[in-house]
Amino acid sequence: MFFCADKRSKNSVMRAVTVIVLMVAALLLTALFSGCSLNNNSAEPEITREPLIVITPAGSIDPTEYIPRTPNIVTVPPTATREPDPTDEPEETGADVTAEKTAKPTEKPTEKPTEKPTEKPTEKPTEEPTEVPTEVPTEAPTAEPTKKPDEFDPSIYYREEDDLPYARYYIEVNVTAQLVRVYSVDDEGNKDSLVKTMICSSGRDGKTPLRTWIVLDNETQHDEITDTDFLSHYDFEWVKGCAVQYITRMWKAEWDDNGKLKVTTSSYLFHSTPFDSKDKNTLRAEDWNKLGYAVSDGCVRLCVRDAHWIYSHVAPYSVVRTVEGEKDQETWNALKLPDIPEYVKKDPTDVY
Repeated sequence: MFFCADKRSKNSVMRAVTVIVLMVAALLLTALFSGCSLNNNSAEPEITREPLIVITPAGSIDPTEYIPRTPNIVTVPPTATREPDPTDEPEETGADVTAEKTAKPTEKPTEKPTEKPTEKPTEKPTEEPTEVPTEVPTEAPTAEPTKKPDEFDPSIYYREEDDLPYARYYIEVNVTAQLVRVYSVDDEGNKDSLVKTMICSSGRDGKTPLRTWIVLDNETQHDEITDTDFLSHYDFEWVKGCAVQYITRMWKAEWDDNGKLKVTTSSYLFHSTPFDSKDKNTLRAEDWNKLGYAVSDGCVRLCVRDAHWIYSHVAPYSVVRTVEGEKDQETWNALKLPDIPEYVKKDPTDVY
């Protein structure tokens, strides 16, 4: 009995010890799990404090200026002038500007002064030179053509004829200088003193023969030469496809062995510059402006004023010589008539 009682007490003790062990184990496990949960809870604040609101990607920013981010709440420093706009997020430049304004207000005066001086000097020199040259040339050509017709003054071409008598003269045509010089003659008919000079246009490429000629009037010509109907003077006639005014014919002259003058039918002419028809209002301005240059087919062209002078002042038996001569630029410049506009259809020296 005693053994049985002792055996029973022993079993109860074992059960009690087991229960105690289990309870201690349960407490230890509970403590262990509670410790892990405490460690996790203590780590959470560190994880939430690590991410900071850093808006500016460039430059160094003091993190202490920002408040830590909490779930679903973003707090910005009190110095911010405005909240970030969602439209600025895709643009890096917009983000940089907003960050610089909120983070470092002191950077603005350092960056802007450096940008403005560099941009303004480069823009102004490039814009001003391009604007001035383009405006001046475009305005001048457009204004001049409209003023030219109003500025044309035919009175500058008017000149009274020299008060010289109708007489025999010695006329020399210098094909190099493109000048006609009229000399008086002495009692024996030889060249004497210079009385008049004219600008002319002789034949191009040597088409004006260099020789001696003689001027005849219509009556004298018919008395000496009966095998031709050519006249010595024309008021307005056609010559090689154009009309010309105040024609004076130069007859080819030769002296025989006895010193007598022989005149043949070969001849060249003094006359005005060409017209399109036998009408004084059909002048070819382009040909008139070529006076002073060798451009004719062989005849000697003159302005109407000078052609009229030879036509009305040179008496029969006046001698004409076409010579090579030399340049006389000073006289040429003094006698060269100013060009006329294309719309002018009458010789400005024609006052007859």
